[in-house]
Amino acid sequence: MSAPSRTTSRRRSTVKDQSGASRLKIGELLSKAGYITAHQFEMAKKEQKKNGRRLSHILLDNGYIEQDTIVNFLSRQHNYPAVYISKEPPSEDALKLMPYEVAKKFLAFPLRVAGNTLQVTMAEPTDSNEVEELQETVKKGLNVCVSTAIEIINAYKKYYNIDEEEYNSFFTRDEVEVEEVEVTTVDDFGALVSDAAEDFEITTEEEQEIADAYSASDAPIIRLVEGILIKAVQEGVSDIHIEPFEKSM
Repeated sequence: MSAPSRTTSRRRSTVKDQSGASRLKIGELLSKAGYITAHQFEMAKKEQKKNGRRLSHILLDNGYIEQDTIVNFLSRQHNYPAVYISKEPPSEDALKLMPYEVAKKFLAFPLRVAGNTLQVTMAEPTDSNEVEELQETVKKGLNVCVSTAIEIINAYKKYYNIDEEEYNSFFTRDEVEVEEVEVTTVDDFGALVSDAAEDFEITTEEEQEIADAYSASDAPIIRLVEGILIKAVQEGVSDIHIEPFEKSM
């Protein structure tokens, strides 16, 4: 009875626990590092409970992260080697060790075998429970790397010869019903800027008293900032730059 236990222990000890990253799942890591907001994380988890899809897919589909966000983050900050499968084709031995159904379950892809260790790449390698389960399935120690989900899925098509229907199944998702929020439309920024500029030209005490009578939400500068933010959300921009000139901006 003791021999299997030692074998399991040896396999588990080969897992690359880079910088302690595997103690947290990818969504928690991205949230703690500021790559996604707490609200985005909660919305993604809500969708995951509904359809069972991987969190990385959901974050990507909703535009919360870029295609290479996870790879860049884990390779730079948690020492997971980044692998581009298109440039590092797998060995035949590695493919035989991991059938397609196993690879699909873990969104993993085998690369090569070295002794009793299988090098694999995963889209979400920080989940230690999944890594250990994969080890037990392939009966090998694992050297874990990270790749984008699209790299792995494309590799399934090329090396496992999955058909179009199976390939496309990775990209379909159910829409999560979200509460509609009323958003104000902002068209005339010129008027907002003019109002804000005039607001800064208050010089006399009497004019200042009149200005103080307005609520903060009525202040032109407040409306200008709100307008800029609303417009930015509507157009999906990532950065806002304001360049002031002598009489305009």
